[in-house]
Amino acid sequence: MKQDETVIRLSEVRMENVGKRYGATWAVKDVSLSIRPGEFYTLLGPSGCGKTTLLRMLAGFATPDEGRIFVDDEPIDSVPPWKRNLGMVFQQYALWPHMSVFENVAFGLREPPLSRSGWRASSAGGPPSSREASSSALPSPAPS
Repeated sequence: MKQDETVIRLSEVRMENVGKRYGATWAVKDVSLSIRPGEFYTLLGPSGCGKTTLLRMLAGFATPDEGRIFVDDEPIDSVPPWKRNLGMVFQQYALWPHMSVFENVAFGLREPPLSRSGWRASSAGGPPSSREASSSALPSPAPS
């Protein structure tokens, strides 16, 4: 491989009978899906149908109450968010409000991940809080 070549590893994501409830209400119930390497999926539905909850579980920001989540046949249920090598762009709160949705998503795909030493560590030694990440740890976007 030449020095300037980049290797991109594509992974399979699988959810099996995943569910998440908040109190007595199921936000997501019995969802199974498989996204093969190289496939591009979107979640489409009305407010409150569980799209964000599914993504939060995949990213590790919420824990399933039932079912399992796998990446490349490895269960990731107990893997902390900062070790999953997954990204998520929120619907309303763009990381950089002066950029379009496309530019916000593309930025995360273009930029190399920060090393743990590049973070301003929280008291628990984990990744930065969202406030720390948005104010100090992330590189500034190029002016548009």
